[in-house]
Amino acid sequence: VSPSGDVCVYVYGTSHILVDVNGYFPDNSDFGPVEPFRLEDTRQSGNKVGSADGSAGPLQFNVLGRGGVPSSGVDALSLNVTVTESENPTVGGGFVTVDGCATPRPNASNLNFEGGDTVANAVITPISPSGDVCVYVYGTSHVLVDVNGYFPED
Repeated sequence: VSPSGDVCVYVYGTSHILVDVNGYFPDNSDFGPVEPFRLEDTRQSGNKVGSADGSAGPLQFNVLGRGGVPSSGVDALSLNVTVTESENPTVGGGFVTVDGCATPRPNASNLNFEGGDTVANAVITPISPSGDVCVYVYGTSHVLVDVNGYFPED
């Protein structure tokens, strides 16, 4: 949000825009907003994430020192995660779990999809002690991960 309270929305192409507010951080909060920055985009490599039987490993990447995120002292991130060109798994619909590469992986989804969907969702996730984030896909999909802020360590 600009000092005057404005938010700018950019669309590549044309579209109707809906803007929903789901909260705010006061000026004195610990949240560190950054200009949106694309951390990962698997369309660049052509390799989708996941597998139809759910056995594929996650997309794992380091976030420290990238896109305005400090190189140390970060506990969690505010992300926007998008799947596109998605394909269903062998059974049921697909889903994405974003986390700090924990073992075992959390038994929860951050985003759900059906084959052919393009779906985005806001995600707040911890990062690993080494600064990594893991994106697990049940099904297959291209994954885009944009950072828009971070939470410092306590």
